[in-house]
Amino acid sequence: MKKTICLLGIISCCIGVYPQEQERVEILTASEEKTLNISVDREYKTTIVLEAELSRLTLTDAIAEGLKNNFSILLARNNEQISNNNVTPGNAGMLPSVTLNGTATKGIADSNMEFATGGSQDRTGAKSTNLNGNVALDWTIFDGLTMFANYDRLKALQVVGRENFRSVLQETVAAIMTVYFDIVSRQQELDAMKHILEISRRRLRSANDLFQAGKVSKVDLLSAQVDYNADTASYIQQTEGLRDAKIRINQLLARDIDGDFRVADTIVIDQTLIYGTILDKALSENPDVIISRMEASAAGFTLKAAQGARYPVVRITSSYVMAQQNSESGQISQNKSNTFNYGATASIPLFRGFNINREIKNAKLEKESAELRYEEMRKAIETQVARAYSAYEVNRKLALFETANLGLAADNLDVSMERYRFGAISAIELRDVQRSYISATNRTIVAVYNAKVAETALKLLTGEVMAFD
Repeated sequence: MKKTICLLGIISCCIGVYPQEQERVEILTASEEKTLNISVDREYKTTIVLEAELSRLTLTDAIAEGLKNNFSILLARNNEQISNNNVTPGNAGMLPSVTLNGTATKGIADSNMEFATGGSQDRTGAKSTNLNGNVALDWTIFDGLTMFANYDRLKALQVVGRENFRSVLQETVAAIMTVYFDIVSRQQELDAMKHILEISRRRLRSANDLFQAGKVSKVDLLSAQVDYNADTASYIQQTEGLRDAKIRINQLLARDIDGDFRVADTIVIDQTLIYGTILDKALSENPDVIISRMEASAAGFTLKAAQGARYPVVRITSSYVMAQQNSESGQISQNKSNTFNYGATASIPLFRGFNINREIKNAKLEKESAELRYEEMRKAIETQVARAYSAYEVNRKLALFETANLGLAADNLDVSMERYRFGAISAIELRDVQRSYISATNRTIVAVYNAKVAETALKLLTGEVMAFD
């Protein structure tokens, strides 16, 4: 396919001067042609940026930036760490608690005491001091195996936290890929529009020359002018769409919203995806499926913990107490003691207002609900895989067909341009060929983009979106 690489520098507003019989329409000359990249702001004022000055953003770089800076990933990573921190024997109730206590008090008292032996004591402002310190241990050594059920539940929730983080990671990467491919597609559409715009410019110049020579009517010149203006407007709209897509990916990457860059110029579709393999991986590796399965497992451990409330609870306790008392009044001026205590406590739940039975019944229902949610999630994943694979297959085949058809449309456009130059076809016929070419180009770009989006969705469902092309 013959390729036109000359880019047109677009004027800030469309030409709107209708020529008089002997007036010449002002158009861009060859010396004004530059290799430029056009970006339009919200008010459609044209800003011209040299393309060579833009940095190149590859898909790999975009994903690396997203993994490092995306706020959703950073938040999910913290939540995962919290679930990891919660998995400890102490949090499950397996370890003892040891407490150190200390007390110091002072007092001043006026006292008058008469003893049974006949003596008496009268004190004014007598000072006293009490010091007390103890270390106490309390350890539940049996609670109907509830502590072990709690520990297993914490480990299941740890997997849930890990898979939640993995899910956010994969979804963010998929979002970055989707927007990146959207930028590539919009850039391809913009390049095609540049080609059409260049053809319209040539046609306008040719119509102007023929009009000056008296070979065509003013209607032909105005028609060329209107078509050129229409293509200019389309180009501006395409530029704004490209800019919007770049803003969206800048947000995902937590970078400067107004930052500009170049992207890859092609999208490669994976042609090797097989439905059965994808479905099996999705049902076993999809983060949402794993989360549902582990939540059902955690509900089972919650039930075991509730059932453990029917069994006795055995605790061992011990303490070491040091005490000292000093007093300026009374018969004892100083008293010191060191005491070690130890023992065991057993409690048997005989009746708790039927609450144990209620909690067990509710735990059973929660377990059943969690299992139903797991089956529902499997069915939902099967549906999503089927729909995504159908979209992938249709658009993959369309992309192959439209790519071949685009080659024909490009050849037809080149031939028609030559024929128009020699006057073999009319301007209207050339315009129809232009429209056919841009339509074929857009259909090809859309089919390739949709196929890649469906491919990304399939890899997201299987948990393999990180294995990008």
